[in-house]
Amino acid sequence: MKQPNPPADAATPYSRLLKSRALRESTLLLVLLCIWIFFYFATNGTFLTQRNLILLALQTSIVALAAISAVMLIVTRNFDLSVGSAVALIGVVVAVLTVKLRVDPTLAVLVCLLVGLAMGAWQGWWVTKIRMSSFIVTLAGMLYFRGISMIVTNGATVAPLPPSLKQIATGFLSPLASIILIVVTAAAFVAFSAYELVRGMRFGTVTNFQSNLMKVALPAAIAAAAAIWLASSKGVPYLIVLVAVCAIAADILMRRTRFGVQLYAIGGNPEAARLSGINVERVIFTNFVIAGLAYGITGVALTARVSGAIAGSAGLFLELDAIAAAIIGGTSLSGGRGRVFGALLGALLMGSLNNGMSLMNVPTFYQDTARGVVLLLAVAIDQLSRRRSATIR
Repeated sequence: MKQPNPPADAATPYSRLLKSRALRESTLLLVLLCIWIFFYFATNGTFLTQRNLILLALQTSIVALAAISAVMLIVTRNFDLSVGSAVALIGVVVAVLTVKLRVDPTLAVLVCLLVGLAMGAWQGWWVTKIRMSSFIVTLAGMLYFRGISMIVTNGATVAPLPPSLKQIATGFLSPLASIILIVVTAAAFVAFSAYELVRGMRFGTVTNFQSNLMKVALPAAIAAAAAIWLASSKGVPYLIVLVAVCAIAADILMRRTRFGVQLYAIGGNPEAARLSGINVERVIFTNFVIAGLAYGITGVALTARVSGAIAGSAGLFLELDAIAAAIIGGTSLSGGRGRVFGALLGALLMGSLNNGMSLMNVPTFYQDTARGVVLLLAVAIDQLSRRRSATIR
């Protein structure tokens, strides 16, 4: 299927874009590998133990969930600075419902998802109908969402959550079920990639089927083997399964649907998208509603992970981590370019820095400095890449 970013009739720029995207993702993987090797030796092997890698995945999961919606918004040249506060408010809702009002956890989660959708629709309305900058709208949301959560709880912690709700963040699939899930997922990914390559050969965009299939199947096999090794001890955490489901759904939505094509078109050139018949306001509004759904999912996951609502500190700076993960993963601040997979890698890279330096007992202010430098370099690379692309054209 054609990618939405480049025009259909530009074959050479399209191939260059694919190569540059693959190069960025390969470079990010290489950087991540180097970081892991460094921390492996710096921590005498502790960093790459099964226990620590599972802990790293759990630590990264909340940022990864927030980064998924961040990619979708940044692609359309919009930003969401309210994520952390919105997630904190969702946490208050789920905690008050289950702890104070004794509402069934399943019903409470559904209510939280609806509240998240309403919050996203509220912010989307201001952006599309009142035509205010998403930066200002979500900056205001960052303040009053946090304020409302503090008012409702009077600044106190609401805990503990019911055990069934905590299972979302602390439970594991059995090792056998985890291995079966990993194998089926990897096989499905390779099969779908083979189907796309067959279509590509039919349309003349793919010339060597076996070579291209190996480029997909080999990394998938390596990733599956590593995942099976990790899952062989305790299994796969439910929270990681949730991140994977959300990431796959978002990737399909962005890259395989008409709505996703419209997102990239709006980010590439909003005026051209409008002239081509795209209802820009409706697409952006829907995008904010989807971000609201992400508030609900992330808020419930974070609250389950800490087993309570801490209105003052829950989700603090989460919006910055999410945006940083998206940018490090290759999402362009200028819009029109970004992938969920890259954002997940960006979140994993930042999580690896935090985890590795924590194992080395490095003070937190050094960790913040390292993350800031990585973000600065990622933005610089994006700007240089944009200039080079403009020069080639």
